[in-house]
Amino acid sequence: MIQTLLALAVVAPSLPAQAPQTLQWQPCPGAGTSEMVCADLPVALSKQSNRKITLKVARLPATGTKRGSVLINFGGPQGDQIAIMRSRPEIFTKLRESMDIVTWDPRGYPGLSTPVLQCDWSVLRTPPFPDDQTGFERLMAENRARATKCRDTAPELFDHMDSASDARDAEAIRVALGEDRMNFIGTSYGGTIAQAYARLFPSKVRTLYVDGTGDHSARDWDRELDAIARDNERLMKRFLDWAEPGMEGRWQALVAKADKEPIPAPQVNALYDGTQLQALMFQKVKRGPDQWDAVAAAIKAAEGGDASAFAASSRYPYPGLQGGGVKECLDFPRPATQAQLASTVKRLRKIAPNTGAAFPLAWHAPITCAGWPAAVANPPKPMPKKLPPVLGAGTWLDFAATKRVVDQVPGSRMITFDGPGHNLFAAMANPCVIDHVSRYVITRELPPRGVKCP
Repeated sequence: MIQTLLALAVVAPSLPAQAPQTLQWQPCPGAGTSEMVCADLPVALSKQSNRKITLKVARLPATGTKRGSVLINFGGPQGDQIAIMRSRPEIFTKLRESMDIVTWDPRGYPGLSTPVLQCDWSVLRTPPFPDDQTGFERLMAENRARATKCRDTAPELFDHMDSASDARDAEAIRVALGEDRMNFIGTSYGGTIAQAYARLFPSKVRTLYVDGTGDHSARDWDRELDAIARDNERLMKRFLDWAEPGMEGRWQALVAKADKEPIPAPQVNALYDGTQLQALMFQKVKRGPDQWDAVAAAIKAAEGGDASAFAASSRYPYPGLQGGGVKECLDFPRPATQAQLASTVKRLRKIAPNTGAAFPLAWHAPITCAGWPAAVANPPKPMPKKLPPVLGAGTWLDFAATKRVVDQVPGSRMITFDGPGHNLFAAMANPCVIDHVSRYVITRELPPRGVKCP
């Protein structure tokens, strides 16, 4: 989902949490014939606590003479980073000629690090926007009850599941690896963690690559929400410009009709209001032109009274996100009142009449995090200026947001990809992007301005 941070707090090397440790590498659990090895690394649960948690760290060793290490987080946010790295070693072939590739299963999530919060990690349905303060308070109470059940299993860990805590874990890994500076690759939500690392440890960054990430470094969060709404509207316009004449008017009329009376989706036993239609429509449109004939057909069927074709699946017919929001609720602002939320929604719908406020950081996160039993620990903050030049990349979906992060650091570059998708380096394994990223990480040489990958 969805989507990334800058106090210059560098922990002194003499502190116990930063003392070098010897990592005892051995075959990873369930690794089979993989070359990957794992080690356990105790880290501080928080800056204020003497308690420790244990990170499981994994390494794909360099195939040639080692010159350094690359730390990667693939996003999610989720805990199975080691399994992801084991499933796609081929994207690191060039990097491994001179670099160890390292990842870790983040704190608290199901994976190989311990302890694990005992929570519901399944898909959480996005509730409708509440109509009044009473509905908002009811929603807050439901959120608080759900989150408290999760928090009660390990309260201090729950309160320190934010991306800044992950960044401090990444710094502990750097120290344990014996690296003077770190090469950090953050894709998707991993880019939020990378931004947090850059804010907290700017002098420890050698190279930083972000791919398909959200801008968790905005000075003004309302302005960032406005920018995301414009980004989504531009992507939606690609479909509307492709479609037959009059489609935009038909689409807006359908959304308005659904807001007055939800449209049934009998094949999946659902009813969709306008916001739900906007969210489900966008999920299909963003996949690219191969899906657009089906989208046009779904609109025509919904005009006839059956919105079933908008459903992502029969199991999860409504918009939602997986993971319960444990990290997102600690990383992003949340509204205090229904009036504040309604004002934001009204503004976004005016900015983006086709896509509105039906995106995770304006809809899912604010209304599933309201009433959360832990305060926002890692709110968005600007990137530090004194960083080495950063490299970024993005698709139609996320180029603009990633560029807003990268442009904060002088001398940085973006790789342009003119097409749909998400996470060019890892999930899409784009050869051109992998080549540029590998060269940058190994040599610190950036591609030329305006570089494009097919």
